[in-house]
Amino acid sequence: MTAADLGNEGVLWTWTIQSFMPKTPYHTDETPETFKPYGVGYIELACGLKVESRLRENQADQLEIGMPMKLEIITVRKDDEGSDLLTFQFCAAEEQV
Repeated sequence: MTAADLGNEGVLWTWTIQSFMPKTPYHTDETPETFKPYGVGYIELACGLKVESRLRENQADQLEIGMPMKLEIITVRKDDEGSDLLTFQFCAAEEQV
């Protein structure tokens, strides 16, 4: 095996909206009452690899196949000691002006 830099940008290959709370082992501080839908998609990286990811955007009119995306790190919940537990998601990349 060889380490490889996959980068932090890609394009949205396909997507859907997760409109219900996932089953265990999904582990956040959300409850069925506080759950908010979120996008889930495959991001195609420059190297051709496709990565499944949570998406910041959560409405159909915010997502389009082929749109540029970028990686961001987010807090998914806090542990018992109050430390942030992190994960990644992708979001729409800012357009260059």
